Amino acid sequence: MRKIFFLLTSVLTVLLFVNTASASVTCSPIYGGGETCVTKGELDIEKKINHPDASKGGIENFVDNLSITDPRFHSGDQITFKLTVTNTGDAMLNTVEVKDILPSYVTFVAGPGNFDSNSKTLTYTLKDLKAKESRTNILTVKVVDDASLPEGTACSVNQSFVSSEGMSDQDNSQFCVEKKAQVTKGGLPVKPAPPVTQAPPTGPEMWALVGLIPAGLGGLLLRRKSMKLKFGGDK
Repeated sequence: MRKIFFLLTSVLTVLLFVNTASASVTCSPIYGGGETCVTKGELDIEKKINHPDASKGGIENFVDNLSITDPRFHSGDQITFKLTVTNTGDAMLNTVEVKDILPSYVTFVAGPGNFDSNSKTLTYTLKDLKAKESRTNILTVKVVDDASLPEGTACSVNQSFVSSEGMSDQDNSQFCVEKKAQVTKGGLPVKPAPPVTQAPPTGPEMWALVGLIPAGLGGLLLRRKSMKLKFGGDK
């Protein structure tokens, strides 16, 4: 029994060592709660997003994620992602499939492969990825109009996946969008009209007010007549 136990222990130790050596797990928090974990083996995908300030200036400044404290994108802005797939192994990979799932508040503009508008998924294939070789592709999306954005700021996570010959990896990029505040010509914020909580009276009490109209007109005529008699008597 001791020999069997020792043999099983040795096998488990070897398996754990092999798994640890061939893959590592990295977890990072996601704004709003939870975390995303990436398992990296001999196939790696790295996703980055171009900073909003860089995008407006027509330059590149790709970062891993944008938090709630970073500048935000607005309706009509284009967002550029950079997807880099690397074969970290020692053998060539004949076919590598990449999938990118668009989050809420953005629409597809341009990218490699085919885009399915129903699932909001971009799919493309890399052929004959050599050992230690990296290939980069660009994905461009556009922020929806203000009518489709929630009030305030909302953050989304764009997910990318890669798979080949039983290996897989994934990476995410977080960004935040903000609805533009409407302002007047003087720069003051436009506030919505307050809701009507009570309709104007239209019931029987209105008829009482209408009934006072003839009495008011009669009093006005009598006053004018008395003034004429008064001035006539002075002559």
